[in-house]
Amino acid sequence: MFGYIRPMISELRVREHELYKSLYCGLCRSMGECICQSSRFTLSYDILFLALVRTLVTNEKISVRKKRCAVHPVKKRNCAEKNSALEYSSRAAAILTYYNIKDDIKDTRGAKALKYKALGPWAKRLVKKADMPCLEKECREKLSELSELEAEGSSLDRNADCFGRLLGYVCSYGIEDENARAAAEKIGFHTGRWIYIIDASDDFEKDRKEGEYNPLSSFEERPDEFLSCAATLELSNAKNALDTFPAENRAIYEIINNILTLGMPNTAAKIFKENKRDA
Repeated sequence: MFGYIRPMISELRVREHELYKSLYCGLCRSMGECICQSSRFTLSYDILFLALVRTLVTNEKISVRKKRCAVHPVKKRNCAEKNSALEYSSRAAAILTYYNIKDDIKDTRGAKALKYKALGPWAKRLVKKADMPCLEKECREKLSELSELEAEGSSLDRNADCFGRLLGYVCSYGIEDENARAAAEKIGFHTGRWIYIIDASDDFEKDRKEGEYNPLSSFEERPDEFLSCAATLELSNAKNALDTFPAENRAIYEIINNILTLGMPNTAAKIFKENKRDA
């Protein structure tokens, strides 16, 4: 259910793009240090979005240094030094990876399912190394609730709401300042709802052909116009939450704004276009 959050790089200013890349490298390095080197293979733009939101609302200071790594051993690249936002995101990523793999095991068949099952023990070790039992418990309970709703054939709105509450909790967990926590929770909540809506649309044709569950299965045809409006509303609500918070780091604000107003709408547009071609 991840892989939909990304910026529109062409619309970022040079300094914003450089900062985005340095945070990506910093998150990768942080995952290796906080969890294990193999966890770096799970690095994604979704987790970087989490780090960006945490950085913004906590006004986390960013220190950038040029470093080498195994992927880029010859030329040094700008890399953000580990801070609390990157460390938290690294640990949260380990937990989300485990439950994402569990979900893949449940939703796939044949050789692909065996591949995910083989990854299960490795992913479980990531959770142990994350060492965040309260966050892990909340993720487990929210995803269990979502599984029950899906098994009951619950509506898209209820399911999206459940997933939104999960992402809202993950984004805001442990933030002490009340206003910062509320802003992170709202951004996470509406982003989570958007992800669930887009994922349901993306999987509609595949699920129908394979006879798998999809929260849109009650529709005879893909309701793309309805889904597009619903997705746009969620991004608008996330943007409102972003704008009502007095952000001090304008570069981080602009990156998140780019993701919410350009990158994610572009992702949705591509999915709806693909859906029409497949119909």
